[in-house]
Amino acid sequence: MAQVVTNKALVERNARTGKILTTASLIIILAPLAITFPLIFSGKNELPGNSLLLMYGALIAGLILSNVGGYFMNRWGMKYYEQLEKALKGTDKKYRLYNYALPVPNVLLTPFGVTVLLLKNLDGHISVNQKGWRAGFDVLRLIRWFSAEQLGNPTQALEAQQEKLAAFIHNRLGASFNPPLDGLIVFTNPKAVIEISNVELPIVFLPESPDALKNALKRPKNTPLLSQKDYNALYELFEEESEARRIEAERGLVIAGRKLF
Repeated sequence: MAQVVTNKALVERNARTGKILTTASLIIILAPLAITFPLIFSGKNELPGNSLLLMYGALIAGLILSNVGGYFMNRWGMKYYEQLEKALKGTDKKYRLYNYALPVPNVLLTPFGVTVLLLKNLDGHISVNQKGWRAGFDVLRLIRWFSAEQLGNPTQALEAQQEKLAAFIHNRLGASFNPPLDGLIVFTNPKAVIEISNVELPIVFLPESPDALKNALKRPKNTPLLSQKDYNALYELFEEESEARRIEAERGLVIAGRKLF
């Protein structure tokens, strides 16, 4: 079965940041209300100007913190990347999945090369054609605009991540080291409706089938495997980098823990 390496310290730290910011936003919004409620019920027709300013300022600050906290919770607290491990069940142990352990978030090392996985946990109607990507619009999506994940242009985002990972490999293993490197756009939300028109893109909809990701990773029978030497070079590089990032994240987690708790 595929092996999974996840920078849990980084995920935990950022998820905790989301919780702290969300809690802080509620306190900031509710505290001025608690202070001004007695004034409201005191029989006075108007609140003092400084009380109104305090309430409005707290509301704005609280909304900003709430959106930032929601972003952290949505990206890190929900752990959508765990769906990848389930989707890879039954693959060979030479398949190694790296979550937040390398310069790009989700990378899969396979016997054939390296695959960047761009995760998108979006619901609703999503369409793509030769003109580009478009997400359906509704009131709920507008309310969650700042905190929720945005569609953007997954094609360009995937290409940017592939270029970044390729540069990392070249920098560490030499410009002449060019293993096969491709990518997949992976949608994880079962409430998404993906419409693809007149364009071929490497898109996987995980809820479609338990084997959706494995089918997308299949190669023709005559596809050459990575040489053992090249596979080992990538394996050692990725393991070294993931360990360094884990240590860095754990150090940051300890420092944050001492400061915040």
